[in-house]
Amino acid sequence: MHIIHSLNNNTVDEHINRNTAFLITNKKGNFLSLGRENFTHMQGLFFFDYDEWVPYKTVENIMLNQEMTTIKNNFFNVKRLYKDGAKESFNLFNESLVYSVKNYNGKIVLELDFRGMFDFDDKGRIYTITKEDEDFIIIKYEKFTDDSYSRIDKTRFLVIKGVKEFNLIKDWFKKTYSYDAWRMTKSEFYVYKALSIKVDNNLDLVFSFSDDKKKAKEHAQKVYDNREYFTSSIKKYVAHTFTIKDLALSTAMKALDDLLVSVESKERRVGVFAGLPWFYQLWARDELISLKAFMFQDKHYLVKSILFKYLDNIGGDGLLPARLPAGEGDVRSIDAVGWLFLRLKDYISFLSLKKMFNEYMSVYDLVKIKRTLERVILDMAHKHAVNGLIVNNEQETWMDTKPAKRKGACIEIQALFLAMINFHNYIASITKSKQLFKSLEKEHKERVRNEFFKQGVLYDRIHEQVLDTTARPNIFLAYYIYPDLLTKKEWMQAFDNALKDLWLGWGGLSTISHTSPLFRVEYTGQDDASYHNGDSWYYINNYAALAMHRLDKNYYEKQIKSIYEASKEEMLFSSFIGCCAELSSAKHMKSEGCLSQAWSAASFIELWHEMNR
Repeated sequence: MHIIHSLNNNTVDEHINRNTAFLITNKKGNFLSLGRENFTHMQGLFFFDYDEWVPYKTVENIMLNQEMTTIKNNFFNVKRLYKDGAKESFNLFNESLVYSVKNYNGKIVLELDFRGMFDFDDKGRIYTITKEDEDFIIIKYEKFTDDSYSRIDKTRFLVIKGVKEFNLIKDWFKKTYSYDAWRMTKSEFYVYKALSIKVDNNLDLVFSFSDDKKKAKEHAQKVYDNREYFTSSIKKYVAHTFTIKDLALSTAMKALDDLLVSVESKERRVGVFAGLPWFYQLWARDELISLKAFMFQDKHYLVKSILFKYLDNIGGDGLLPARLPAGEGDVRSIDAVGWLFLRLKDYISFLSLKKMFNEYMSVYDLVKIKRTLERVILDMAHKHAVNGLIVNNEQETWMDTKPAKRKGACIEIQALFLAMINFHNYIASITKSKQLFKSLEKEHKERVRNEFFKQGVLYDRIHEQVLDTTARPNIFLAYYIYPDLLTKKEWMQAFDNALKDLWLGWGGLSTISHTSPLFRVEYTGQDDASYHNGDSWYYINNYAALAMHRLDKNYYEKQIKSIYEASKEEMLFSSFIGCCAELSSAKHMKSEGCLSQAWSAASFIELWHEMNR
């Protein structure tokens, strides 16, 4: 497959021999992902169900009877190119897909699979396909509660505008998805090969979705009539937003921008999906970590709205909910509140540097931040501390699986607590108020140094006063969050010792020492065994490279370059092209886990700016 990325007269390309696909979104939770063949059931055309808060699948695949050779990412649209000269283009607008095919004489085959992303019930599924007016196809989907077809659970409509001639196929068949099988999740689904649409050289179609046929038809007609205007609008947005000449940076910015959503549920929510296809929630930790990348793009109103959204959602225990909207049974997040105040400090620093502080922040805002921060520091110290260190239960840090075994006092959590204290002292200094926690910062810093730093090694965790000697990469987060914990010489000792245990030759860090009995060299998918015990996370890799660059870019030049190049190669030419995957197996660089992850893209953007300032 030939993969091309093209923007503002800059082009990069590569010929590859692995499964790839594109992913496009529309900032309303809808997305489309297709390639040569779908390797996960979470590809296809999805429309976001705001009531259920889940993507709802409609189209499984759109296929031409030619050999596909190329996927081209133009940023404002995506094209699939074929050996005999056919070209398809794809755009999403609101509740519609605009699809165009050129230089093709033959049939388009349409496969359907209406279902919520994790609705695996195959009972009572009926498609009825009719033609209305001159060029509308109406696909009515009825989901019955069982195979007796006595009670309808839901009805959905997919309307296709622009069809001149079609034939029904009406063939149910079983499809197996290779990536789902590899992840050991459900991988076999019954899909409906519904119809074929005749094309005489060129054809433009609009697909619109609703639970109301009239609305779907009206929307399809509106988008069809204005499709050139909508395409031009997206092209202008892309030209205005992605102006950097470096194509790798622009690609990461676009990957992150595609996860920025504004959805209407019981209330309007603006935020950043943690990832697609399956992390379609606003996870506090992921969203807050990702915010700094938006500061580089001067999206100051957006950043402030998200920061203050979380500032208003801190609970009585001093912590944030793991996600918004909160899910029943969610495990709390010990670190999200620390990331909130770290990003608030970044935000204030950005605005001050650009001399824009008074444009976006008020005295009231500062007072609110300071008072809330005071309460959180006290809550953390009184409700979440044992022997003077902040402690957490299993699954409360970013390593949130049981096999990670991170109960106790963890190094990055201590760094976040120190950063919160430091931030309060900073606000107190600029507001000329009392620094309530000046001595606390010094005392906690010394306690953490004495407990965690031994003979050149900065340890990851203490549990019940016992030092866990297993190496993990969280010390790089600790440096990023609170670099004043150690001296430069001490940090270099700590980094060097960690790299001996964690470095992967392809340009990444494993999440646990290679010598640990818990270490897994290959991604284990749905089974959490490798997730935080071997798998290499791109966001951690990027922050490790950033930390090494700040500490001593010449000494760590090889590691920094290797991480940067691996992250760039994965983003451009692997799996969901133009997206940054969640993680990779330790053994080889791959795109695994969730295939478009916000903090992977955001941390790459931060790393690029660090390396190019």
